Amino acid sequence: MQWVNTNSNSSQESFELRDDEKVLAGISFSKQTRFARIVSDIGRRMFSFEKKGILHPKKLIRNEYGIKIGTVEELKAGSGKGVVELDGKKYNYVFDEHNSGELKLYDEAMQQNLLTCSFNAISQGINKTKSFLDSKFASLLLVLCWYAFQPHNPSQVSSILKDSDIIFS
Repeated sequence: MQWVNTNSNSSQESFELRDDEKVLAGISFSKQTRFARIVSDIGRRMFSFEKKGILHPKKLIRNEYGIKIGTVEELKAGSGKGVVELDGKKYNYVFDEHNSGELKLYDEAMQQNLLTCSFNAISQGINKTKSFLDSKFASLLLVLCWYAFQPHNPSQVSSILKDSDIIFS
């Protein structure tokens, strides 16, 4: 699976999460607001994103009701490493290790790889020398985690969670 940029015009930017040719989820960011719409097999949702903090900046994700459901923060700008908190659970991420263009999400203790996602198709828009929080990377990471950890229909759950690794490549 991979994120693909499908539209980038003056008013919005759109991405799709694809598995081969099948579209699993689509997300559209409005450039005038901080809102994003996601359409997937588990429904339609609206999220808002905002950057908070000066000394320890983080990006927050809120649902359509304004309730905070998660954050993402970098350990050090440009390091490609950070922490994702979603629904009260913490995960660690590593992006572009060995210039692979992949993101790996680990449990809080960094003992188990929970998710691997290729960002190669959109990596040209991600500048590792600046903070990820200034790009769409943090928002796509939060939406990816939200989507992956949501209950899907029973036939999908068994195929997604067949072992301890969830792999998106």
